[in-house]
Amino acid sequence: MDLSGKIALVTGGGRGIGRACCTALAEAGASVAINYSRSAEAAEEVKGEIEAAGGQANTYRADVSSFEDVTAMFEKVKEEFGTLDILVNNAGVIQDGLLLTMKPAGWRKVLGVSLDGAYHCTKAAGEIMLRKRSGKVISISSVMGVSGGAGQTNYASAKAGIIAFMRACAAEMGKRGIQFNTILPGMIVTDMSERVREKGGDVIMGRIPAGRFGEPEDVARLVVFLASAESDYINGQAIAVDGGLLTG
Repeated sequence: MDLSGKIALVTGGGRGIGRACCTALAEAGASVAINYSRSAEAAEEVKGEIEAAGGQANTYRADVSSFEDVTAMFEKVKEEFGTLDILVNNAGVIQDGLLLTMKPAGWRKVLGVSLDGAYHCTKAAGEIMLRKRSGKVISISSVMGVSGGAGQTNYASAKAGIIAFMRACAAEMGKRGIQFNTILPGMIVTDMSERVREKGGDVIMGRIPAGRFGEPEDVARLVVFLASAESDYINGQAIAVDGGLLTG
């Protein structure tokens, strides 16, 4: 798949799935805007890796839960790259806890980064893409957005919201040449999932027909496909990358 000449923005691009998405998009030929909130060093490492391979990238600090931060970031991206063709809403956080002990701040933080962040970035990207009548928006949700899970009411709610949000966007703007699709990763080996894997990894592994946990690159390969012209007839879909976890 050839993304030469395309400009992609990946939120939360310094680590885990976001990092893999940045490098995979660059390998396919896209120039990559790498968003980060706190991990500047990690984002710069991704930028250096892309540039060392002959690609083009830049880093942008923004808290995606802040509309003002996102607006400023998009202005910088437009100034430096001229446009935007691909948006990957990947930024997310976890603050697990049972509902009855969950503080309002923990609820708001998770929904703010994942769901508000997707709204802020998709709105800003949509304004650019509508003028061109083309674009790809890909949001990283989770199988938890379908199945739910004890101790993750905030996370599951945010991820379920992303699925519905993206389908609504596809209904609104699909006729204007923009595709909105969602990816539902299962248990992927990242820093964010480490504690879950340590506590319940054996149980989860027993529910995965593929017999292994996923790697960030498993998700990134689908991101590249959904960002390419080969996926132009796919819109409003939620696709699991979970080794079959949801089948159980």
